[in-house]
Amino acid sequence: MAEEEDPGPLNSLPRDLRGPLEMDDSDEEPDNFQDAAEEASDENTNLQMALADCEMAIKRFFNNDMETAMEIMKSRSSSSIYHSLGVSIFEFIPAVLTLDSAQVGRAIQSLKTTVHLCNQHRRSYTIMQTIGTMIVKTNYATMTDLEAHAELCFAESMLLQAALCVIEGEDIAAFLRAAMKIKNSYNTYKECSRILEKKAWESVESRQHFHSGVRLGLATFNIMIALLPARIITLLEYVGYSGDKEAGLAELQAGARQPGLRGVLCEIVSLGIHLVVSHFAGATPNLHQCREIIDAQLKVYPEGVWFLLFEGRLELLRGRCALAAATYRRVAETRHLWPQLRHLCYWELMWASAMMMDWRTAAEFAGRLIEESTWSRTMYCYAKAALLLQLGEECTSAERNHVVDLLKAAPLYRQKIAGKSLPMEKWVIKRCTRYSAQGGRLMMPAMELLCLWNMMSALAADVPTLQSLLKKIDYASEVLERDEKLWPPALMSDNRALIFYLRGCCLSALGMQLLAIQQFENAVALKNMIKTDTFLVPYALYEAATCHYNLGEVNRAVRMWQDARKSYSNYSLESRLQFRLHSKLEMAQNNAQTQAGRSLPTKSLPSVSPKLVRKN
Repeated sequence: MAEEEDPGPLNSLPRDLRGPLEMDDSDEEPDNFQDAAEEASDENTNLQMALADCEMAIKRFFNNDMETAMEIMKSRSSSSIYHSLGVSIFEFIPAVLTLDSAQVGRAIQSLKTTVHLCNQHRRSYTIMQTIGTMIVKTNYATMTDLEAHAELCFAESMLLQAALCVIEGEDIAAFLRAAMKIKNSYNTYKECSRILEKKAWESVESRQHFHSGVRLGLATFNIMIALLPARIITLLEYVGYSGDKEAGLAELQAGARQPGLRGVLCEIVSLGIHLVVSHFAGATPNLHQCREIIDAQLKVYPEGVWFLLFEGRLELLRGRCALAAATYRRVAETRHLWPQLRHLCYWELMWASAMMMDWRTAAEFAGRLIEESTWSRTMYCYAKAALLLQLGEECTSAERNHVVDLLKAAPLYRQKIAGKSLPMEKWVIKRCTRYSAQGGRLMMPAMELLCLWNMMSALAADVPTLQSLLKKIDYASEVLERDEKLWPPALMSDNRALIFYLRGCCLSALGMQLLAIQQFENAVALKNMIKTDTFLVPYALYEAATCHYNLGEVNRAVRMWQDARKSYSNYSLESRLQFRLHSKLEMAQNNAQTQAGRSLPTKSLPSVSPKLVRKN
């Protein structure tokens, strides 16, 4: 970039705010114009080179050449906003996958560097200019492409920093810092949407890359806000934020179809929403759309582990567990794979094996996670113990001794994020205590995990497996009643309620809705006698309502979902169920509007999500 002498306070103002006195300068004015033109040209050239490097790094990354991708980003990370952001993202991903404090610290430091660099290139305003924008709208036409992209990279960096603040912090201050960064990111993305519409762009490619970034950011905000439980959405709407899931998904589709640096990232986010987030929240994922995205991307990246991971997930949710397991094994054997991605394969292989009732193989993968992964060893220890206990009479004495050791070790690995214990780990520790209280036994522990992880719906296509699981539940119920004296009397109602709940989930997956409803009603009828497993009542109510909905009894289902949401609180795994309740109620509302012919008019895909605006 060409160096200039200090042009003085007037010429330091943005072009749209300079007054007529500028034109009365001395003979040096033409030189200033020439220098400014040269500087703008240099900036544009450097930006285009940075965007080209990022495109190359993305291709390398999705072709599993992560080291080369990182080297490309590091080459100019001290001077280029995009190179710096790329390095930060490569530090952020393993930080989130491992929760390792050292890695989180490196990611935070890298993002601080990126934010500092973005601030150097963002358009600066004096106090008087900032006050002026309250009266006269900002003139984006004169903003340079580099200044615009600096805003976009700043918004992305703020969002990543917010996530790390939650992971790193251990008190309310961490949440407040994260909230401020999210707000800053949200507002900057809105600013970027205005820039997109008003700015005169120096190149078509620069606008395309910027456009894809705005789509990705606003779409993600839209979807994630819309998926939050009702009580949180009410608070967000009060302070001025709202989300629209369908608009967000449409934006991701549009961002993926159009050229732009973040087009492939729009597809990654879309797959994550459908195959991970929607499944967790109990929503119905668009598996057909996911299949199309994966097929198209695997033609470009045939060995790309990220899309193979999603392919495995897609097969898992379709109940094709053997195909899913084969895909995950293929990914796990990839050379130079990040250890965290291999651990993710082990996690999914554990579930796929459990869904095929291959309890020992599933326990083997849980054991690998205990040895290699630090994400949640408490969960891994309990999962392995539960899978071994599911063997029942086939469990050897050595395996039973190992189960005892695992359940003793599980509470020792308990961790906190943002000063809070993980809900699932809290539940696991209660189950470890329950094992001792019941004289070294648990009721269908692996089956319980499958239900809580919403895996029964994925097994709907595998009728033989569901029938085998149903037989195991019936046998466990017979043993419970036959050997009643061996179980603590105080916990008998808890175990009976669990049996009813598990049987109901299995019957529901088999399509036997009326029989399933009866089982869930039996579980709810025990609510006054349940001592510790109080979560079973709202969970059973939720499942019963889903059965009524599947039978076409929509109004009854909605009332039951609302009852489960409002009438029960302070139970284990409450937030997990709240996400699912919100998702079901939203689904029912959307379907009712469509059937009544009162659905919202179809909109052409805009450049930004229409609903994601700050309310005055």
